[in-house]
Amino acid sequence: MSNIPFQYINWDKIERTEHKGETGTAYWQTLQLGGLQIRKVIYSEGYLADH
Repeated sequence: MSNIPFQYINWDKIERTEHKGETGTAYWQTLQLGGLQIRKVIYSEGYLADH
């Protein structure tokens, strides 16, 4: 991968989506820059994936 557009990301302005697990919830914020995807994930206490 080359020519990565390095920049400051204001995560407060990126939409947060909720993804329920078997227990708990994961909150995703995703930024798409061309073919590059950057994702910040926050897991609630006790989170367990449902897959």
